[in-house]
Amino acid sequence: MSLLSKMLLREMALPFLFSFCALSVLLLLGSLLPLLETLLRAGIKPAEFGRFAILVLPTFWALVFPMATLLGVLLGFLRLSRDSEILALFACGAGIRKLIIPVIAVSMTAWLLSFFLSVSVIPKAKSVSRSFIRELTERSLARGIPEKAFLSPMSGLTMYVDESLDQGHRFKGVYIRDARKKQMANQILARDGELIAQPGGLAVGLRLRHGTLNRISDDYRKTDTLDFDSYALRLSLPGKDRKQKRGELGLKDLLKAASDPDTSAKHKVHYLTEFHERLAVPIGALILGIMAAPLGILFGRTGLSGGIALGLTAFLGYYLSVAFAASLADTGNISPVIALWAPNFIFTGITVGLIILLYRRGPLA
Repeated sequence: MSLLSKMLLREMALPFLFSFCALSVLLLLGSLLPLLETLLRAGIKPAEFGRFAILVLPTFWALVFPMATLLGVLLGFLRLSRDSEILALFACGAGIRKLIIPVIAVSMTAWLLSFFLSVSVIPKAKSVSRSFIRELTERSLARGIPEKAFLSPMSGLTMYVDESLDQGHRFKGVYIRDARKKQMANQILARDGELIAQPGGLAVGLRLRHGTLNRISDDYRKTDTLDFDSYALRLSLPGKDRKQKRGELGLKDLLKAASDPDTSAKHKVHYLTEFHERLAVPIGALILGIMAAPLGILFGRTGLSGGIALGLTAFLGYYLSVAFAASLADTGNISPVIALWAPNFIFTGITVGLIILLYRRGPLA
């Protein structure tokens, strides 16, 4: 490795590590704060909290790696350009090719890491963290249901208890809306009830008495009403009955689900969108990393705050375009292949244009 390459890698390493750690902490806090009440109610232990944080971290590293790569390269070249070191390198005959080779090496490493995370690590982390949240939710429910508060312990389930007794294990005046099954929603009103939980809180249910159950189809065309003296409602589902979300599936499983004749056309599009997004998004680390070098040289006089703003603009421009393309693909209005790969081609063109501009104009004095 040449002395120039070592110098450039050293300039990019510190801002990359700082950006990576700062973004990871910010996104981790943003993920944990909405779950803080559930975690505390479940009586989570410090070791369990640390384990949960480790599970959550990889789920957004697919975004952190490209962003940290962009900022690392950009801030490194901004510093060199601001101190006129880039100008001196060009004057000594170090052309764009010699400067861009270390950047390509760093960007390709970030791409490979992002690809490995997107394909292998993140789906498993999402699956395990989802199971962990489910376990904590059930433990939280097993500790008792608070009164006079709407509680949504899981998606599609809303509960309200007018009066809690026996530390939330018995209650009076119960309202429940159970829409966990998309085809049918149940609305339950009961005079009283009690909480049923197995030791450890891993299976939680309710036994309701003297109430009414209204069953309504998703299109509101079918309704049933049932008066009951006793009704048992399971709040937790066995692990074997839990269907994996598309974000938890591997690439082979996504293609298998998309080619399954029993899969509806709408869901086939969703699976294909997820498949191409897993492949296309990691390439953003390669494209944005290479783009950052000419940006840092051409806008070297903007300073640190200007460089961060420039990096955030490039990053948001790329990922907002990817998010918009994924939304279009999910609706079925455009092919997932065209939608998800178009932003990569567009930003590759921008990167090539910036390199050509730098080649023609040279660094700004």
